[in-house]
Amino acid sequence: MDFMNAGNKRVFLYRALLFLFFCFVSFIFSSAPAAAGQNEPAQNQSRPRVGLVLSGGGARGISHIGVIKVLEEMRVPVDFITGTSMGAIVGGLYAAGMSPDDLEKLVTGIDWDNAFTDRPAVDELAFRRKQDSQRYKIDVDLGYRDGKFAMPKGMIQGQNLNVLLKTLLLHTADVKDFDNLRIPFRAVAADIETGDQVILQSGDLAQAIRASMSIPGVFAPVEIGGRMLVDGGIANNLPADIARQMGADIIIAVDIGTPLRSRENLSSAASITAQVMTILIQKNMQAQLANMKKEDIVIQPVLGNIGTSDFSNAARTLSLGYEAADKVRNRLAALSVGPGLYQKYLAQQRKGSTKEPVIDYVRVENNSPLAPQVLEAQIETKAGETLNPEKLVRDTRRLYGLDTFESVDFRLENINKQTGLVFTTNEKSWGDTFIKFGFSMADNFKGENTYSVGASVTKTGLNALGGEWRTEFQIGDSPRVFTEFYQPLTSSTRFFINPQAEFRQRNVNIFDHNGNIVAQYLIRYMAGGLGVGRQLGNWGEIRLGLFRAYGGYKVNIGDPALPSDSFNEGGLITSFSYNTLDRFDFPTRGAEIDAIITNNFQALGADDNANSLTLSWQVVKTWGKYTFIPGILYSGFFNSNETIENSYNIGGFFNLSGYSPNELSGRQVGVTRVIFYRNMGSVGLGSFRNQLYLGGSAEAGNAWQPKEDITLDSLIYAGSVFVGLNTFLGPVFLAYGLAEGGHQTIGLSLGQRF
Repeated sequence: MDFMNAGNKRVFLYRALLFLFFCFVSFIFSSAPAAAGQNEPAQNQSRPRVGLVLSGGGARGISHIGVIKVLEEMRVPVDFITGTSMGAIVGGLYAAGMSPDDLEKLVTGIDWDNAFTDRPAVDELAFRRKQDSQRYKIDVDLGYRDGKFAMPKGMIQGQNLNVLLKTLLLHTADVKDFDNLRIPFRAVAADIETGDQVILQSGDLAQAIRASMSIPGVFAPVEIGGRMLVDGGIANNLPADIARQMGADIIIAVDIGTPLRSRENLSSAASITAQVMTILIQKNMQAQLANMKKEDIVIQPVLGNIGTSDFSNAARTLSLGYEAADKVRNRLAALSVGPGLYQKYLAQQRKGSTKEPVIDYVRVENNSPLAPQVLEAQIETKAGETLNPEKLVRDTRRLYGLDTFESVDFRLENINKQTGLVFTTNEKSWGDTFIKFGFSMADNFKGENTYSVGASVTKTGLNALGGEWRTEFQIGDSPRVFTEFYQPLTSSTRFFINPQAEFRQRNVNIFDHNGNIVAQYLIRYMAGGLGVGRQLGNWGEIRLGLFRAYGGYKVNIGDPALPSDSFNEGGLITSFSYNTLDRFDFPTRGAEIDAIITNNFQALGADDNANSLTLSWQVVKTWGKYTFIPGILYSGFFNSNETIENSYNIGGFFNLSGYSPNELSGRQVGVTRVIFYRNMGSVGLGSFRNQLYLGGSAEAGNAWQPKEDITLDSLIYAGSVFVGLNTFLGPVFLAYGLAEGGHQTIGLSLGQRF
């Protein structure tokens, strides 16, 4: 009996050891998948892998963020993401670690108008480029190369959008395989040469996203791997098949496709072209939807009349995406995981706080005729500094603000355990000779009108320091031809010389004591000069130069017996310019000063030792939607003979409103004024929307002969009320002006007025 008990004990012991062995082996094997898949904490054997598919559709794609919000509320982990166009932007940023709240703040806070332009803000331009923008409002970047005119490959080169994406994705600089993002990701683009779908799964994430949303004709194509890539919508706008190839068991597809236009809305070439694009996109989307399985979930936000360019309704668009996903919560519930497992998923998906690297070196990959030293002088980020994203953006915009490059890009690289910041500059492919246009006009509806049409032709890259030859033409009431060679003297481009020549003519009115015009003179003026100058950052410039001029005047309207004569000028000209305005049409902040002093000397060929001063000053202050611009304008001759050429004109909108343009003349003219306006919001149709302004002005000034006549009692008081609109041609005003003595005008004007 004792023997049998001992045997039973041995059997029990063996069985217990065998049980513990199997438990140990089971523990080892059950732990192995968790250890191997620690980058995918939401994965286990009991749940299907989810692929999130986000379609393209411009601003309508903001609704994707609302869908993602619901997925996170339902604790639905996403294992793979594929996206096209706007779907690639939202999907790529989410795959890189942004939260739905981060995405919402981004799309509702971003200045989309700025993101979808190339030119930096006015106050970020190089000072010389500011002057160009102020003179020539029609920003058509027409080039000339190899004996023919050329245009960019898209209306927008995508510079600002690329900088935005690159800055948001700095933390992914080391990620070259998109499988190694927080969530594996694919962007879809199309080869514009073949129309083939191109799946982007490696490389620069920002560049891949940018390629996926390059709408043909709007954005310039992006070259990757020798292929010219455009918006993937024409090839695969709802890439569910790609998510399956990545390993997705179940697809959550968000279809934001743009509906077809009705016959009534197909009234222009642009609308018909857009309809063709929509048809192509819808056909490939229908093919993807036809292959959906019964367990897949298709979410189709009801976006109504929200257009592809309607980014101003970001908050509403996002909420409509949320509402659409909210309606399928019961189906999403089947994909939900427990709180603990989902927290592990979120810990992996969120990018968290990142420490900016220390930059060991800064390098420029220069694809232009400019010397590398010229470009390096524009970069404030230095080796040894911790990377400052805001400074990095300013550096990029400063380089692009030279207006020499088609694009300016940047990247971080790691070589031999050193972190480098590399800027890449690409010369404009449509030529190094650029043509810009300007136009202005005024009409008082009484048969009196003025107009001016101007063009500027600039040949850039004449040498490594950035020499330029510019010629300006102007026709209309004040014809003008001007040519200048502008040559920086150092790699910093601060100091320069500028030999120049000019021909111009203008009309001067002569009045009797009752203010009636008795004659109009035509003055012709030819001049040449050589100056030196210094740029003062991007906010100012000072010049000093010698000039020699010859001219003549004759009666244009009036008694032919009135005298005609010629004149000579020669001497020293000094100028100072300061400009920090944020824009030129309807500024909201900044200030502007221009001062020109001319000293004529008989020893340098002048008829007499006449001196003159031209001064303008204005400062812009805005409170909410209300803007006020106090300013002063003055031009005057001193120690001069009372001759026709020594006179100035004044009159017109904001310059003694109520008078006709240039109605008054004298050796001294001046106006002090306050202009004010309120931004009334945007008006227009569809994508063609402009800001509307209501405002007015209060003015005081006059035209005088000797400066002794300038007194408070001699001031003429005037004012105006106006409706203003900013357009691609420049600001448009419909105004009523009133001045003392019963002078009043109602007129329409186009062009800069302040």
